[in-house]
Amino acid sequence: MASIPHDEISLATGMNRIPRIEQPGGTLQEHTALVASGQGGVVEQTVDGPASLDHQTAETVQEPTTVTATVLTREADFDALAEEWDELVSAGCQHGGFFLRWHWNRVWWRMYAPPHSELFLIACRDRSGQLVGLAPLYRHLRSFKGLVKLQEVSFLGTGAGLKTSEHLDIIARDGYQDLVGQVVAASIQRDTTWQRLWLWGIHANSPVLPHVLKAFGAAATALPCDRLPYVATHSDWATVKLGLGSNLRTNIDRYIRRIQKDYTCQFERVRTPEQLEEFMDLFIQLHQERWQSKGKSGSFASPNFKEFMQETVRDAFRYDRARLWTLFLDGQCVAVLQAFVDRGVVHYFQGGFKSGYDKHHLGSVVIALAVQDCVGDDGKEEFDFMGGGATYKDHWTKTSHEAVEFEVLRTGIRPKLFEAIRYIEPNVIRIYQRTIPPTVRDKIRKVRGALHLSKSPVQM
Repeated sequence: MASIPHDEISLATGMNRIPRIEQPGGTLQEHTALVASGQGGVVEQTVDGPASLDHQTAETVQEPTTVTATVLTREADFDALAEEWDELVSAGCQHGGFFLRWHWNRVWWRMYAPPHSELFLIACRDRSGQLVGLAPLYRHLRSFKGLVKLQEVSFLGTGAGLKTSEHLDIIARDGYQDLVGQVVAASIQRDTTWQRLWLWGIHANSPVLPHVLKAFGAAATALPCDRLPYVATHSDWATVKLGLGSNLRTNIDRYIRRIQKDYTCQFERVRTPEQLEEFMDLFIQLHQERWQSKGKSGSFASPNFKEFMQETVRDAFRYDRARLWTLFLDGQCVAVLQAFVDRGVVHYFQGGFKSGYDKHHLGSVVIALAVQDCVGDDGKEEFDFMGGGATYKDHWTKTSHEAVEFEVLRTGIRPKLFEAIRYIEPNVIRIYQRTIPPTVRDKIRKVRGALHLSKSPVQM
């Protein structure tokens, strides 16, 4: 294919000329490339040509370090990135990374993308064409309290009601965080369609976040949004116990001994595809039983959630990114734990427990056994309880990571109305709680829950 020239529009001074780049092959798509150099500044390039920026062959006279960002909006481009995407996560993520993996986000997009939403993937490449950064974003129209609608740019895995993803970030290869932050911010700023940029669940110590904050300036805020408790598992069980709450620290070994005395116990990790299929059935059954015994619907009552978990767990298991545990008492499976694993972090995602074992503290026992299994495994650094604020997590650890939400609101009537609603809402909630009796509030919650199962967070 003949080379297709880039239109060049300089957005900064003090940079060398950006040459035209020959790009053989690829899917024809109009897109924009933004180039940042190690000496500062960004150049915008609008291209009517191949969407991918692989195989850049032009000789250049630029600064030694440049990064080119391209916004990709087609599912074909999403699919084409699969191998590079995962390699970048493995090379560039500072912590965990499972919820930034290609397959997790691709399945989420297929099953949970809001109506009329559009991909907004920002792929960042160096001069050789290597993928050095990625912002896994999408655009959608989001309604707030049914009162105002905003065009929003969000992370994949967020913004659709069902909470599935945590430990999110803009991914960047080591040494490229500054330039990736620059060109990602410039790509977002250049897009005129959005009214709110909302990136939820970024680690507070993200190496890219400071550069994005700097690029957006006073218009941006980054505030704490969640606490992610974890147990360090690189030592031994005795050391782990020192970090437990006093009651659990005193009693957990006794709980384990009692259940081993009263029953024939088998605590096992799933290791074969055959065991995996058996586990999936038990997992769904026991998870639903646990929550329905508490009067809750359970996550698997949400549309598509069963299929979502079956597909993602099977893929994770295939690549040794799943930890699945079962506890049998006298030959009957009474508890399961499901976790995703990536780069030394074990993300405890969900579990299920049979009712009727309250005096044996079944939940605490199976979590303790899972943590012990991780402590004895080289390379497993953390047992992550994930966010959400459930009080039982405080009994297990006082250590946590902080997650922040990054937000930019553009000027205009709708963003101002959104800010007004957000300001007023806490006062309305306080009045509601003071004036409506608890029994009536419970009935309202049950009705709303029945009508909006798909809007529920994942129940662990």
